[in-house]
This record gives sequence, structure tokens and C-alpha cells, in this order.
Amino acid sequence: MRVRLVLVAALLLLAGCTETPDTLRPAAGPEAGPAARPAPAAPVATTPVPAPSSGPRCLDPGVEISVGETEGAAGLRLVTLQLRNCGTRPYTVQGYPVVTVLDADGRATDVRTFHGTQHVYTLGRPDPPPRRVTLAPGERARAALIWRNLTTAAETVVVGEYLRVAPAPGAPAHRLTLHVDPGNTGTMAVSPWAR
Repeated sequence: MRVRLVLVAALLLLAGCTETPDTLRPAAGPEAGPAARPAPAAPVATTPVPAPSSGPRCLDPGVEISVGETEGAAGLRLVTLQLRNCGTRPYTVQGYPVVTVLDADGRATDVRTFHGTQHVYTLGRPDPPPRRVTLAPGERARAALIWRNLTTAAETVVVGEYLRVAPAPGAPAHRLTLHVDPGNTGTMAVSPWAR
């Protein structure tokens, strides 16, 4: 029960810590709602992908993405995606991370990632809308990635060992080591980037 309360508090913190928008624009990709479609897969960066043990790396145009530790309670999993401006100029991001789950051989799985954490777990209110976030060099933005570990048929269990994450559609993607166990759900959900 205590772990669950910590998980809920973490999600509420992510939902509440957003930048006041200069302008609100619709997010690129699907809208959060009952008929939302999965986010499109990001193209793999032309920059060589680091070995899984090498950790985060600064990719054009000066962005580094990393993952925090996975928190779990009653089959619910939460991990924080962190974007850092590792360049020398301000970097603006708006919308949702583009997330693809990869298997142990680096191949894309059929796990779908929806926009809005309410597609996996409801905290009483949906995520705040995507806002334009401009990061000075060294500043960070975060997003929550959640899924449920639910297994009803062992023969169709999906397991991922890596994530391919881009800050926005069409941006270079980072390959990150993360064990993902959505079981038979085939579904994950992500919140928008927030300061």
C-alpha cells in the first residue's frame, strides 16, 4: 500500500509540475481520448546507437534522454523519462515522447504506446495538455511512462529489454536499456513532456 501511495504521488507531481504555456498548440500525433491511436514509431537516428551499457548520449540537436528506476505496485509500473538539453542553445519540445519497445535482439515489438496515462491508470483526472517547454542548456523536462504487468496467457506474453525514445516525431531516437513487462496487455501510456 505504501508503494502504491508513492506511485500515485509521483504521477500527481508529474501532472502538476508543468510550465505555464506561452501558446497552446495541439500535440503532434494522436489525441488523448477513448479513440486515441498509438503514437508513431520514431526513425532510428543516423548517429550510431550506443551499446546498452554506455548510457545516455547527446544527439542532434543537443538532446539527451534517460530513464529513471521502475516503480511498481500491484502490477502497475511507472518509469520517468528525462530529457536534458545537452546542447549550447535553447531547445523547445512540445507534445509526447515517441516510444517504441524493443525485444532483446533490438527488434520492435507490437506494444502500443498511447498519449495520456489515463489509458492505463486513472488518477481522477487526465494528464494536463501538452505545453511548449523551452529548455536552456542543462535544463530538463520529464514525462511519465506507465504500463500494467497483466498475464492471462503465457504464450502471448510480450517482454521488452530496450526502449527507443525520441523527443518528438521525426527527431533522432535514443536506445535505452529498460526491462518492460506489459504481459498480455500490449499497451503502455505516456504523459506529455513537462518542466
